[in-house]
Amino acid sequence: MINKAEKLAQAIEFTHLDNTATIDEMKAFFAKAKEYPFYAVVVLPHFVKLAKEELKDTDMKVVTVIDFPLGAGNTEGKVAEAKAAIADGADEIDMMANIPAIKERDFEYVKNDIKAVKEAIGDHILKVIIENPLLNEDEMAGASRMCEEGGADFVKTSSGFNGKQHFHSLMESLRIMKKNEPHLDMKAAGGIDNYKLANNVLAAGVTKIGTSSGHIIMDQLNHVLDNQKVDPNQKTGPRLI
Repeated sequence: MINKAEKLAQAIEFTHLDNTATIDEMKAFFAKAKEYPFYAVVVLPHFVKLAKEELKDTDMKVVTVIDFPLGAGNTEGKVAEAKAAIADGADEIDMMANIPAIKERDFEYVKNDIKAVKEAIGDHILKVIIENPLLNEDEMAGASRMCEEGGADFVKTSSGFNGKQHFHSLMESLRIMKKNEPHLDMKAAGGIDNYKLANNVLAAGVTKIGTSSGHIIMDQLNHVLDNQKVDPNQKTGPRLI
């Protein structure tokens, strides 16, 4: 039976998207990832081959990002980038939705952009980042609908490069997303940096969390679980934040 720590780790996509990272720094990141049973690592396309090699003896998937983080590239470029990432060994793709098209309410373009990438990668999972910190409610709703109509598997809250949503704003954006794409899974990213927040977004219906703080979140949960072993009457563990 899967325990609480394993269940949380399987919801986390441990992320390193620093475009100044060296190979040695990425290898250190992969070594850290191996300490936990994470679902996946998320890396830049440049490091997909390295990730596959470093993690070949694990069950972790390799996820990479497309048209990241601006979300202003054309469809042809996204398709080519996605195909190259899959050829390099990427298991899943997190693509940016076209942000200018969303802001212009050109949702047909947004849908066709998503559809083209999904068709290009076939059975590989596609998550679409709609960049909620830049959007109002109507734009979030429209973009979420296009993720579903375009054939994506997930809709994702943000890249993490345009600011962190405050808790209530994040919860409201998740509500809007789910209302408008009821058949898709949701991924939360951008400032999910502690166990309490991770637990809250999972309770709100998120199934995957993208975070560079995956090791911190797991260590905090393990701290709670260790305290519960000492005092079985303590239901929630010490306050972490």
